[in-house]
Formats: sequence, structure tokens, C-alpha cells
Amino acid sequence: MLVVEDDDATRGLVVQVLEDAGIASITALDGAHALRTSLAHRPDVVVLDLGLPGTSGVEFVQQWRERDPDARDVPVVIVTSDPQGAAIAEQLGAVEFLQKPFDIESLTTAIRAHAYPSPAVPTVGVPSRSR
Repeated sequence: MLVVEDDDATRGLVVQVLEDAGIASITALDGAHALRTSLAHRPDVVVLDLGLPGTSGVEFVQQWRERDPDARDVPVVIVTSDPQGAAIAEQLGAVEFLQKPFDIESLTTAIRAHAYPSPAVPTVGVPSRSR
């Protein structure tokens, strides 16, 4: 999972929620960093803030999808304080939208709906899936 968030506290919170759910993540601080990261290692899910320095969240998604057509199949969860966030999320085809400030339960529910535990996390009694 790729977490794209420029605010340290919010990014740390999202990463902690993911870790608690047994989901491995990588982070990016801005849209340009997210683009480089996602092109090098396509994430299973992206948790994305729209208001990023430099390349915005919208620009990141547009550029990523232009360069990697399969990126359209990657679920995007928008987490933003942008007052137009819901409309933008819909235009981008995001699978979930959370308005900042958000509650942990909403974030956890959104993430669990679209992510699977990392293969690096041992799961007792569940056969591993082949990719």
C-alpha cells in the first residue's frame, strides 16, 4: 500500500493503522515522489491526500494513469481536507473518500475493504495465496 501524505502526523497515523491491520506500506511526501514510487513498484492500494506540495494528488493520479494504464485498476482512497474533496474523488474514480479530520474507525474500514494483509505478516491457519 502506498500512503501519499505531506503532513507528518497524518501520515504517521495512517501508517500505524495499516501496521495494526497487518498491512505493509510505503510512503511518499508529495505527488512527484508518489509517481516515481508507484511506477517502480505498483501498489495494491493508494491512500492519497489531494493537497500536496508541488505535484498535487490529482496530478499524481492523472500522470500515473497516463504512464501506466493498469494503474486504473488500483483502488485509491482519498483522505483530504479539501472542501471539494468528495467531487474530486468521484471524478478520479476513487473507491473511498474521507474528509479530514477523520475518525480511525472510518479509515480502518476503508482500508480493510480494499487491502489484504502483507505476505510478510504471518497468518495462522490460512493457506497462502499464489500470485
